[in-house]
Amino acid sequence: MLSKVFTLNPLRHSVRFHSTTPFLNTFMSSNEKGPLQLVIESKLTEALDPTVLETINESHKHAHHEAMKGVTNKETHFRVTVVSDAFKGKSLMQRHRLIYGLLDDELKNKGLHALTLKTKTQAELEK
Repeated sequence: MLSKVFTLNPLRHSVRFHSTTPFLNTFMSSNEKGPLQLVIESKLTEALDPTVLETINESHKHAHHEAMKGVTNKETHFRVTVVSDAFKGKSLMQRHRLIYGLLDDELKNKGLHALTLKTKTQAELEK
């Protein structure tokens, strides 16, 4: 699995890389992100100004699923954690709809198949 954790704080950056599957190793090295992951991070960062953004490519876990047969894209499923004050006053469903709206083109046209989302405000994270 390939994962990167970003703590977006001007005084501190934390990045972790893990790549333990041959599936992802054939596509990217442990210090590279795929183009779709970069777009996801860019769009979410620009729109939500997150204090925490974590994107984990979990496509390898779903490659054997019926819906993925014949799909060669190695960036189809992501687990995304976003901490942003843009979520203040929004329900869980509204937060998820916001993210799905931001990534609409990727979902409809770029091969993104599924997102697992964890969305919090900074205050919720600190509880």
